[in-house]
Amino acid sequence: MNQLIILRSFVLSLVLLSVGLGHASEQTAASIDWVSDTSGRYLCQGYYSPPLLIEESSEDDINARAENTEYDGNDRIILTGNTYITGNGFELQADRVSFLNSTGDGDAERNVKIRRPNSLFIGDAASVNLRTNAFTLKNSSFVTHKNKLRGESEQLIGAPNGDVRIISGNITFCAPDVNTWDLQADHVYLNQSSGRGWADDVIIRIQEIPVLYTPLLGFPLDNRRLTGFLVPNFSIGSTSGTSIVTPFYWNLAENYDFFIRPRFTTARGTVLGLHGRYLLKDFSLFELKTEQLNDDKITGTDRHISKLTFSSDTSRALIWNMTYEEASDGTYQDDLDNFADLSSKRQLTSSIGATVRNHKWSTGWIVDRVDVIDPTVAGSSVKFARQPQLIGSWAHYGDDWNIFAEGDATEFTRNTTGLLDTDPSEGRRLSSDMNAEYPISMDFGSLTPAVLGFTRLSEATTGPTTQDNSYFAYGASLEGNLYFDKSSKNGFIHEIIPRAKMIIREPNKEPTVIKFDTPDITNDTVTISQMFLDNPVSGGDFVGDTRELAIALTSRGINPEGIETYRITAGRTFFFQDRGVTLSSTPETSDQGPLVLESTVSPNKSFDWNFRFTSVADGETMDRGTNEIKYKTSATNYLTQRTVWENEAVRRTDLYLSSQISQKWRLLTGVQWDPSAEERINQVVGAEYASCCWRAAMIHAYERDRVTSGDGGNYVKLQFELKGLGVLGRRVSSIMDSLLEGYDFSEARL
Repeated sequence: MNQLIILRSFVLSLVLLSVGLGHASEQTAASIDWVSDTSGRYLCQGYYSPPLLIEESSEDDINARAENTEYDGNDRIILTGNTYITGNGFELQADRVSFLNSTGDGDAERNVKIRRPNSLFIGDAASVNLRTNAFTLKNSSFVTHKNKLRGESEQLIGAPNGDVRIISGNITFCAPDVNTWDLQADHVYLNQSSGRGWADDVIIRIQEIPVLYTPLLGFPLDNRRLTGFLVPNFSIGSTSGTSIVTPFYWNLAENYDFFIRPRFTTARGTVLGLHGRYLLKDFSLFELKTEQLNDDKITGTDRHISKLTFSSDTSRALIWNMTYEEASDGTYQDDLDNFADLSSKRQLTSSIGATVRNHKWSTGWIVDRVDVIDPTVAGSSVKFARQPQLIGSWAHYGDDWNIFAEGDATEFTRNTTGLLDTDPSEGRRLSSDMNAEYPISMDFGSLTPAVLGFTRLSEATTGPTTQDNSYFAYGASLEGNLYFDKSSKNGFIHEIIPRAKMIIREPNKEPTVIKFDTPDITNDTVTISQMFLDNPVSGGDFVGDTRELAIALTSRGINPEGIETYRITAGRTFFFQDRGVTLSSTPETSDQGPLVLESTVSPNKSFDWNFRFTSVADGETMDRGTNEIKYKTSATNYLTQRTVWENEAVRRTDLYLSSQISQKWRLLTGVQWDPSAEERINQVVGAEYASCCWRAAMIHAYERDRVTSGDGGNYVKLQFELKGLGVLGRRVSSIMDSLLEGYDFSEARL
């Protein structure tokens, strides 16, 4: 109920603030270069379009024209009547200009207009230097077009290097005649070289009503990184209570920086987050993320998460990678957040490795360590660590034959706590896959015979005994496809592509199956592409025996613009004998694999329909299925509905909706529902308001714990942005991005 009251109050405040966006005023510098556009393309119904400045060939050249010209016979030149002076990217217009030809010092009077690249200044009178482009302008208005900053001042000083000092003035990033908010300050400094603006003795005004005072305020003038405090974040949640974040960004140098995020939570205490980056000259990157919570008020323990990474330039022949992850416990990411971007909530993997490659081959090594942070993970559920793994691959594309080879040599080990005598604790493995193919291409299709070879040599310590698993699997494959197409009168092309692959794999003996890095296939989903692999089991542990024929039929359409509008593929594998060498060590006797149907239909740019169906083996009864409908007319107007089936029962339904109900208001909602448990997996409901120069958003979100499937907590978060100054509560956008499919946080725009 309290959250509903907060939501209603927030929406009401947005409505009140959006009423009356300013008043018309006399012509200002901003209005001179403003072009109105009521087509709806621009949020502020217009844009800045300054004229191009004429660049002179020499800094000493000054071109001038006027209705009348006077010369005092000594050094002074006086121009009157529509005076126009240009030189070195600088333009000056006034009713009267008087200056010394030797130094360029002078004065401009009445209707003074000064242009610099991407800026315009107008005022009553000015002192100028036509050689250095320095000036002092009285009773001025100004606009800098690139960052859309405008304002007025009693006095404005322009330095030769392009910096600007504003005395007793006000500034805003709103469009002309839109005075929703502005900053009133004694002094404002616009430093073009650093890309930063500063203001002192600042009063923030809403509709010209003072609402906040600050002795000093910094703001960006462009996209360069700037040292300073970022806008604080505020949120309310059920796991940590009220949270206030006051981040500070420290731009130490062009190639390294530091981000400090202190966070106070009423339920748990003070949390300190640190994020540092260092870019080397060879474009290698060091990155550290860590967050520390001393003496959690709820658990009474010290808690933390940390991640250190190093990655070299991926375009080079030698590539290095290193990752170190650490966490105090497995619930930190649920109770607070994943500030360090850890890879898992249950088992963390730290690794170091390198790869050397050229256009034909690659080789490398990797060593990793597995840390179990979830106490419920034990025994055979603990992952193996590679200490080390050597990997290599080679490819040769010849005039007739193509030859491919890849493999690894790995030493495996893992924590022995909770292991049964039948579970391997450590071991070593040598595996390699080879393929020699002879592709034959024709206008109507292709045919590719291939010879296959798989080597598996492994040894594992299982309790007090040692298991061996050494064998060579050989085989052959024959893959072919045909192309049938028909063109309609309007240029639309319909294609039918039948595809088939005969595969024979035969181990030279019945091996003992040892699993090191082969994933659990009980949750694996068969796809059309997997049906045509030489060995569908990932990892280097296992190759089974088979004599099979994979068949698929694809129908697709291509419109006159060359865009695929639909693709429907159905496929199935037929077995000619039972498989005796299996991962489960239990023979498989089915004559057919699952029937797989995959379809994508996109009749236009707005509509997509994706359907996927997988039957049980030897039948047509649904094993798994997904139906997805996407309708999108713009980046802010879309609907996504998805239904997921397992064993003919609906396991999950998703709905994501974004509706731009007006040019400024946008409503968003997303929910994942588990019908079997009749409860939410996650949910988010929110509203965004984007006006010409400010934006606000509010959400109520819920997330179920993805590990324990328990209550993950509810929270309400606010976000407010004065465009050009910063965002208060940016966490709203990141939550929207993680929970609301298709959400796109657009940058501030006019």
